[in-house]
Amino acid sequence: MALGSSSAESNSTGNTDGKPKGKKRSLGEIIDFCAKAVVMIVGLPIRAAAAIVNQFVANGGAGRALVGGILFIGGSMISADSTWQLIFTGPPVCPWFEPTWNWLNVPFALFNPLFYLAFMVSVGVQVIEAHALRGKNPDSARRELQDHMVYELMG
Repeated sequence: MALGSSSAESNSTGNTDGKPKGKKRSLGEIIDFCAKAVVMIVGLPIRAAAAIVNQFVANGGAGRALVGGILFIGGSMISADSTWQLIFTGPPVCPWFEPTWNWLNVPFALFNPLFYLAFMVSVGVQVIEAHALRGKNPDSARRELQDHMVYELMG
């Protein structure tokens, strides 16, 4: 019982580190605390940046899916522009290497249902390409693609 009462007294004071309540910290403890605080403050941006980068490189990370989605939509838009120009003979939407490009081409395409059809065609082509190449060695995929490409020139 005497043991139980002494442990109850130490717990009731709230002092769990075993040091006397009124004792001041030593110079080494103060330096250690300051060093830890400086490392934490200086390292915070680095840890935050590392956490963000980890989202982009980790399997199943949200950042990886976001970047993949942005690249997929961007690639589909560029592909839709070429489909739009080739099949539907529309004016160019993207300003790359196009001498006939004008700012008015963009709203013209965005309010034309045929541009959305061109976008769906380009998404379909990209999905087919992705399924054809997924999980293959790039060299074997290139060889297989070259084996399937047949050009017949009419003269």
